Amino acid sequence: MHGARVAAAPISWGVCEIPDWGPQLPWERVLDEMAQAGYEGTELGPWGFLPTEPERLRAALQDRGLRLVAAFVPLPLRDPAHYPQAEAEVRRTAELLARFGAGCLVFADAGDELRARVAGRPQLTASHGIRPADWPSYGDRVTRLARLVRDSYGLPVAFHPHGGTYVENPQEVDALLAHTDPELVGLCLDTGHLLFGGGDPLDVARRHASRVNHVHLKDVDASRLRGLLAQGLTYAQAAKQGVFVELGTGSVDLPGIAARLREAGYRGWLVVEQDRVVTDDTDTLASARRNREFVRRTFGV
Repeated sequence: MHGARVAAAPISWGVCEIPDWGPQLPWERVLDEMAQAGYEGTELGPWGFLPTEPERLRAALQDRGLRLVAAFVPLPLRDPAHYPQAEAEVRRTAELLARFGAGCLVFADAGDELRARVAGRPQLTASHGIRPADWPSYGDRVTRLARLVRDSYGLPVAFHPHGGTYVENPQEVDALLAHTDPELVGLCLDTGHLLFGGGDPLDVARRHASRVNHVHLKDVDASRLRGLLAQGLTYAQAAKQGVFVELGTGSVDLPGIAARLREAGYRGWLVVEQDRVVTDDTDTLASARRNREFVRRTFGV
């Protein structure tokens, strides 16, 4: 895949923005292992995990030969009253990313307790979602924020469908893209979350190829996912029970994704992620190396 580059994200080391997710490893260990496993860059992770003072962060990355490639920012987008909060979050993160020449800022809906309870169940998310009449205003808020990011910070935006949020199932992904400006809002193709939400990542990659400007490579044990969702688990509970697995060991057609991205001429970042909980004793380096080797074999980078 000519021109694409491979990065990692702190979530593969158990670092997550969700409260009470689990133990958090030191950022120094996380960056050290990314570099040792052969990744070229990292996403920022939750605000405050990596140093946010620019010179300190620059030194930490340069010492390990890593680049800052993007940041994932969950935003309270459903309620117009929360727009100022979303804008403040966007400005804070975009200002830091712009200093590092990052590839993009990744938006996601922040979700809420209701959507967390029905995550991964399209038959329920469809009736607990954004009303058709409200999609134009939702899309307008996303587009306005994306225009702010482009005009003020020079960064493109990718929108990330995510389990437990109001942009999760295939119909919601289609609606989001239909109601946002394609010149301003791209798509973060997260292969795991699209499957989690009841979709087919390969179908999304095919139908929305022109919008894909950032990629999160994940794999999912679909059989385990079905069993856990049948028990009524939330997104976070299911993730903690191991539904996200190492690349090539789950149910996502990653070779098919590679072929589709290659056909589309994708030249952006491929960010390896495995949403999970780890401890000090977890051999995160060995896992990171296996994932990196899978990307090398399957995607040719």
